[in-house]
Amino acid sequence: MSEVTADGRPVGLYAVLPASGEPAFVHANVAPGAAVLDLSGCGGLFADSLVALGHPVTVADDSAAMLALVRDARAVQTVRAGLAALELGERFPVVLVARPRVNAADPAVRAELLDACRRHVAPDGQVVMQWLPPSWFDRAVSSTGRIGPVEADFEVESFDGTVLHGRSTYRLDGARWEQRAPVRRLSRAELHAALAGAGLRFERHLRGGRQFFRAVPVPE
Repeated sequence: MSEVTADGRPVGLYAVLPASGEPAFVHANVAPGAAVLDLSGCGGLFADSLVALGHPVTVADDSAAMLALVRDARAVQTVRAGLAALELGERFPVVLVARPRVNAADPAVRAELLDACRRHVAPDGQVVMQWLPPSWFDRAVSSTGRIGPVEADFEVESFDGTVLHGRSTYRLDGARWEQRAPVRRLSRAELHAALAGAGLRFERHLRGGRQFFRAVPVPE
């Protein structure tokens, strides 16, 4: 086991996980060279690759250990701050959440995330966000697979039709990490309403799958 952040992210895991194509997918769906604010909570997992693809990147996280995982420290700006306190004083063409944080079981966590996105997206910018659609919950079962060289097991511990509690276990070269993150099933109407409550408007799902969508700010 390794250090674990306050919200349950095992730092050692994010040091070895591969990005699995997310940076290239995001790059293909935003303007070339667009500056990105990464609120994914994954250290340098996506940021380093996005910089290599030509995007200036700022990573915000409340964990110093996660921020220390950014390898290209000369090119990636890092800011230590939680979502509620995040005030960078600038707006970005792209705010990225390449992890289904919007499905947080706690509505207050979801509201903090969406408010931070709205505060930092440019008036003509976009929020690129991953989510778990209702169909994911319909077919969620315990499973075993791999993420690159990392063995990944997922166990459904309980599901009441709304909140799913699961445990993910990862293994690599004798190391082992566990992560638990309860997630809430959101209908499309509930997702759109949560976005609207933060001053964002769902625009469309992004081509290529990956459970990503684009939201844009509602004019103030």
